[in-house]
Amino acid sequence: MLYFVIPIVCGLSLGYGIKWTINWLNIKEFQIRNQNIILELTSVILWMWAFLNLPLDEAIIFSLISTILVGIGLIDYFTFQIPLLLILIGVGVAFLSVLIGLTYLSSALWGIFVGAIIPWGIMGITWFITKRQGMGYGDIQLGILLGAWLGPVRMAMTLFSASLLSLIAWIAVSLMKEFDKNRAIPLAPFLAVAGIGIYIGSVYYPSFFYLLIIE
Repeated sequence: MLYFVIPIVCGLSLGYGIKWTINWLNIKEFQIRNQNIILELTSVILWMWAFLNLPLDEAIIFSLISTILVGIGLIDYFTFQIPLLLILIGVGVAFLSVLIGLTYLSSALWGIFVGAIIPWGIMGITWFITKRQGMGYGDIQLGILLGAWLGPVRMAMTLFSASLLSLIAWIAVSLMKEFDKNRAIPLAPFLAVAGIGIYIGSVYYPSFFYLLIIE
């Protein structure tokens, strides 16, 4: 019974906490009404899945980071900004995973290299050639959080999946509206969805990810 009550209580509490933080930050006056409980319900679903499928320590780390990612994605979707406060909290949780031995430090550092250093280099080269910035610095910061949490292989798959999803979304929006090559699409929501999805996929198909590491 407690295995159902605890994730529900924790999910509702963290979801409300993230919503309160979003409203407190008030980025571009973006607010979530108290009557809107989508964030709380999403958090409960994530906590419930984690507690039913993961060891307790891993379940807590997954639930905390994934709920934070949902909040970051929501803010970026509506404001095109990524709050540094939530990034720092998420990074702190990711490195707590290292401290308790759930994640290897080398895996976290290589994940950061794949998730932030490589995209930062690509962003610099792109700007040098085209004088256009393909990614924002907030996306790079989010790459640090995701990389430290996911490790290099899952981070690489997250980047690919997020890029593909954002391209599909851009094409869909262009078909519904007039074509605009300068139309911007927030990347954080796709990074959040892809990161959470890849993590869940690695739980159900661990042999596939193991083969990628071996290869």
